[in-house]
Amino acid sequence: MQATTSHFEQFLTDGTNDVHYNLRLADGQIISIKAAACAATVNVYLPHEIATPDGDSWGLEDPWEAWLTAGDAPVDGRYFYEVQVADVRKLIEEHGGEHPDQSKPITNRFDQAVLEGTGTGRRPMLRIRLADGEVIAIKADAGDDAVDVYLPDSIDAPSGDAWELEERERQLTRLDGKPLPGRLFYEVPVNHVRALIWKRGGEHADQTNFS
Repeated sequence: MQATTSHFEQFLTDGTNDVHYNLRLADGQIISIKAAACAATVNVYLPHEIATPDGDSWGLEDPWEAWLTAGDAPVDGRYFYEVQVADVRKLIEEHGGEHPDQSKPITNRFDQAVLEGTGTGRRPMLRIRLADGEVIAIKADAGDDAVDVYLPDSIDAPSGDAWELEERERQLTRLDGKPLPGRLFYEVPVNHVRALIWKRGGEHADQTNFS
């Protein structure tokens, strides 16, 4: 089955009116494209989770750019200028093509916790059910730019320095009281956690009993 690149092809045909359009790939990663109509090259923003592709086409890189992939939240990554269309198409296909759902992933519960904090009560870590059914938990101080994150063993921690402060001794429980084996990561930048949530499709619509 051929990987679909229909949204990317539309960007190439119509152009993006000098703005960047986000493109969710089949594996959940989000890249950003800026294209002129019928141009042979495009500008591409890749998150750090996507390794820099091989080839001269990706040589014009700005590693300091932090591009907006949703709202006002920058995600660390790299910006590439004048990438050959064929090489971008190849990258999309290597990630399984485009995701069938191109709507913005929901992070309302996470964003509210970052804004207001999660408190210091009996259960200071806020559980969040993700769109794929997995459950993570976060502890946040109001307005801080980093949070503590508990990932179950079923979710691999992203690579990178943001996830280095890890502890395996602490273990949360599910709502039914059974253990939820996993790892606790301290002081992870908010944008990196949001990117992980986006990659898994955002938050689940049903957060019942997760108050």
